Formats: sequence, structure tokens, C-alpha cells
Amino acid sequence: MNYINIPGSTNEFFVLFHGTGGNEYSLLSVIGDINPNASVISFLGDVGSGAGRRFFDPLQNGHFLRDNFNEKVNQFLTLWDAIKPIDAKLTFVGYSNGANFLLGLMGKRPNIADNVVLMHPSNLGYTFESGSNSNIFLTSGATDIMAIPSESLQLSKQLAKYFPSTKLELLDSGHEVANEEVSKIGEFLRKTQLDG
Repeated sequence: MNYINIPGSTNEFFVLFHGTGGNEYSLLSVIGDINPNASVISFLGDVGSGAGRRFFDPLQNGHFLRDNFNEKVNQFLTLWDAIKPIDAKLTFVGYSNGANFLLGLMGKRPNIADNVVLMHPSNLGYTFESGSNSNIFLTSGATDIMAIPSESLQLSKQLAKYFPSTKLELLDSGHEVANEEVSKIGEFLRKTQLDG
């Protein structure tokens, strides 16, 4: 899996996972608005290309291919172990397909990051065997027809059983990343710094 590494002036890293059809540059402006001094590692999904690029195979009949999903998660974790910044504050951010992939990473490695931001994830029947004290922030759009708000609510309740610091933010938007959403993410992350 290809990635870019942009050094910052702090030992805080944002690790990014784009949505379907995105690329390693898709979320850079979001992070620039939240913390322009942070370092960034941004990954490029290696399934499909162009408008179909993603982190794992597309759903078939509304269900994801669990074997493929687990294989992609394991491949990423092997890569991550080789490149992970040492003694850094880590915030993982995923949008849509990237958020879904990130949920798989959390299932295998619940303490993978200090903070996890899940923008418009789908509830695909994830499994978690254990949890952590990571701060989890989910966003959902009230008019999102791809990641239905009621499913986001169910997902947030499932996550809260394993990750007690889970918060869901319902936005007046669809599936896109909205300015209000970026502001809310920034507020959440600043609050975790003050609480931590």
C-alpha cells in the first residue's frame, strides 16, 4: 500500500484513509484546517483505481467480503508495524470507505491510536473482541443515504461498549465532508488534549 509522509513541526501524527475514489491527498486540507503543524501519513487504497479506488473489495449484495477485508487489514498492520512513528501522539482519520477500513483496524488492534475520527462510516457488522481508552469521534449526515444515520447511531453504541470515550456527531449534511464537520472534529480533538 502506497502512502505519503509529510513531516510537521510537532510529534503529533495524523494518519489518513480516504473515501472511495479518493487518494492520499483527499483529506490533507481537512487536517490542515485542524492542525497545520502536525505530521501526516496518508495512505492510498490499493483496490481498484480512479473513481473506484478503495481499501477493500466492494460490497456484494450489500455485504462485505470478510476474508478480503481481514486480509487487507492484516496487510496494513504489517506495514504499519514497520513505519509507525515512535512515541508519537497518533490520530487516525478515515472517511467513508477509509472509516470502514479503520474500524477493521480497531477490531484487530483497539489501541492503534490515541484518537480515531470516523467520518460517515457504514455499519457493516464489525466485531471487537476488546477495547481501549482511545477517543473515538463519529460523524454522520442527517441526509446521508450511503451511511444511514440510524446505523451510525447503532455503530456508536456498539463502539461505546469497547471504547468508552466514543462520541457521535449528527450533522445537517449528506455524505460529503462539510465545513461544520471539520470544525466539530477540531473541537473534539482540542478537548481531548485538554482532558488528556
